[in-house]
Amino acid sequence: WEDLRQLGSDIKDHVLSDLDRYLIQFEENAQKNGVQVHWAADAKEHNAIVERILKKQDARKVVKSKSMLTEECKLNEHLEHCGIEVIDTDLGERIIQLLEEPPSHIVMPAIHLKKEEIGELFHEKLGTEEGLSDPKQLTEAARQHLRSEFMQCDAAITGVNFGIAETGGVVVCTNEGNADMGVHLAPLQIHCMGIEKIIPRMKDLG
Repeated sequence: WEDLRQLGSDIKDHVLSDLDRYLIQFEENAQKNGVQVHWAADAKEHNAIVERILKKQDARKVVKSKSMLTEECKLNEHLEHCGIEVIDTDLGERIIQLLEEPPSHIVMPAIHLKKEEIGELFHEKLGTEEGLSDPKQLTEAARQHLRSEFMQCDAAITGVNFGIAETGGVVVCTNEGNADMGVHLAPLQIHCMGIEKIIPRMKDLG
């Protein structure tokens, strides 16, 4: 595993040493796949581009899966200020959004909450049975709630774990299936990617 970890680091270091070339290669191949590529210099420009794309498509409701880039750019707040509804679809992120609180952890945003507190929140916001605290039942309630949001959405936004320069493809890793739902159900898909996510070839992905 240490050799694999070192190999991963070496691939990333190699990309950073030749980043401009790989970014252009990624853009060219993505465009060949029919993807529109936009470049942003900072958070303000990033948010303005996403807003422009959504407004051009008259999108009023967006389902979003976890993205640290959009969190750092404060994209949710920006879009909501523009009158666009944003539904976070990762379970932890949705809980935090319903509470109107910031995440407490980079990977597990709602780790500080007890199941009883989530039960109270779901009773108040989703109309579940009062006193419900069974994690399976709470998860099922969230699943049913989010499914209706996926069916009604105008667009989906996800982050990107890897962008492959050789193919112009992107990889999104998820353990909840919500990013997959967005990709397949939404008429418009937006991927928000930091430039450091590039890898050179498909074979480097493993």
